[in-house]
Amino acid sequence: MNFLYPIFTEQTECQDCYKCVRHCPCKAIRVENGHATVVPELCVLCGRCVIDCPAHAKHVRDDLTKTKKLFEVSHKVFVSLAPSFASEFADYSIEELCAALKLLGFYGISETAIGADIVSNEMAKRLNQAVTSIDSSLKSKLFLSSACPAAVEYIKHKLPQFAECISDCASPLLAHARFIKSTYGEDSRIVFVGPCIAKKREADVFPEIDVAISFTDLRKWLVDSDLSPKSKKIAKALSDSPNAFGFLPEKAGKGSLYPLDGGMCSSIKKYESENPNLSNIRMVAVSGIDQITSVLKGISSETLTEPLFIEFLSCSGGCVNGPGTSVSGSTALKQLSVVDYANNASNTGNKDILDKKLDLVAKIQIDKTFSSNHSEEEIRKALRSVGKFSTADELNCSCCGYDTCRDFACAMLDKRAEKTMCLSYMRKLAQKKANGLIQAIPSGVVIADRNLNIVECNKNFAKLMGPEIEEMYNALPGLEGADLSKITALSRFFADVLDINGPNLIEREVRDGKKIFHVSVFEIGKDDCVGGVIEDITAPQVQRNRIISQAKKVIDKNLSVVQKIAFLLGENAAETESMLNSIIESFANSENEPDPYDR
Repeated sequence: MNFLYPIFTEQTECQDCYKCVRHCPCKAIRVENGHATVVPELCVLCGRCVIDCPAHAKHVRDDLTKTKKLFEVSHKVFVSLAPSFASEFADYSIEELCAALKLLGFYGISETAIGADIVSNEMAKRLNQAVTSIDSSLKSKLFLSSACPAAVEYIKHKLPQFAECISDCASPLLAHARFIKSTYGEDSRIVFVGPCIAKKREADVFPEIDVAISFTDLRKWLVDSDLSPKSKKIAKALSDSPNAFGFLPEKAGKGSLYPLDGGMCSSIKKYESENPNLSNIRMVAVSGIDQITSVLKGISSETLTEPLFIEFLSCSGGCVNGPGTSVSGSTALKQLSVVDYANNASNTGNKDILDKKLDLVAKIQIDKTFSSNHSEEEIRKALRSVGKFSTADELNCSCCGYDTCRDFACAMLDKRAEKTMCLSYMRKLAQKKANGLIQAIPSGVVIADRNLNIVECNKNFAKLMGPEIEEMYNALPGLEGADLSKITALSRFFADVLDINGPNLIEREVRDGKKIFHVSVFEIGKDDCVGGVIEDITAPQVQRNRIISQAKKVIDKNLSVVQKIAFLLGENAAETESMLNSIIESFANSENEPDPYDR
């Protein structure tokens, strides 16, 4: 378990349901001993496993303690507040939220959207220039946004042929962090607050960003600090300094639209007056990490006749639905909250801010050390180990979490999956074990459905029912589908147990001609399935066993009484016990002798 990685599994809470495997777009989950853990080499930190885990066993690294430690080493700790705050903290006014953050100890609060404005301006320039330098390469025609770190890592992991088309422009967060440091001093500390888990990796990689916490973390911190929107602490702070709370250095422009599908494209287009060639570039916006592959499928330098810019957001519906949000509900309403806020912003960022000389080049290096190259023979061998001997056996049911049986086989070879994850294999294994046990039992065993049709029986049951039934069994092993009521009158006990108001267990001794059957009928599923064990107690071996069993019962029942009156009976008590034990021993020893009735 890696608690240092932004996402980890609490194994005691994991219910081995494989839902995280099923929903992970990169299959970055390893199952060991029935428990799922994240594989950092494959994970893109989209947060799907955190959202979809029904047992809430996937946890996000808590960086609140690290954040509070920053206050001990610096008084200039800034918040870089993600633009989706408009939907997350709609219950706070801007002044109330800024006051609350300052009461927590922050020096200043600034919008990450300022970094988005800087990135939009830079991308507008780059795209404008790209129109004039198109050649036959895909890189000169296709431009992929770098704003969403989860989407960037997904493309580099899963679609490396498009990696060169990803812009090397810094993300809005990194651009904003560099802007704060250049404006307020290199000794400034930056804490990102937003809906994104992938930003934690940015904070781990880039020294300009100290910590990244989620909206959920901040909400908890505010509640624990008694800083609800209408708290007395906030009201007093606003009353004492009514003009002291707002965003530094000012509100952002249309970079506030970045949390929405198409928000980046809309923001870039606001700089079209200075970059006239933007009108020649087509723009597409995509949200949802599952859509990335289908959107890029078939794109090549030959299929593109004009430059194309694609904006990717890994969360369906945009950042307002990020894994670090605490507000649930309508995506449309959350998006409208952001739109309403952005409508009050200026069309472009402040020119003084945009013209500031900043390093806007950045790439997160992804070292993919997890290889999965297996020969066809290795894959076939892995498939055979779970009962897939031919293509027809490959059900591709996805119960294991993988789309195909071959993908599952490769995961087993990579030590990311276990055989027990295959439902069809485990069902067949259970059936084989059950069938083997039924056939090995010396008594007659039969299972019937609610209509008293036989589901399964062993050969000993057929023998007990007579030569005709035994012949039927030889022709149809198991007698599946046969009507139990036509085979034996004992079916009445099965019907009684199946009755919704009937007993769960019936034990009877029933005479059938010269034979006496001991019948045990028990429910498997009320009004659905019933099982029975039938024993011929007139058989010599059974008689011997029953005598032994009865003698043991006599000893167990009477020994305590015998001990209490031993002083009256003297040696008679010992002789009684000795006699009973000798009976047991004589019959037990005779089990190894030939049975005179065995023909």
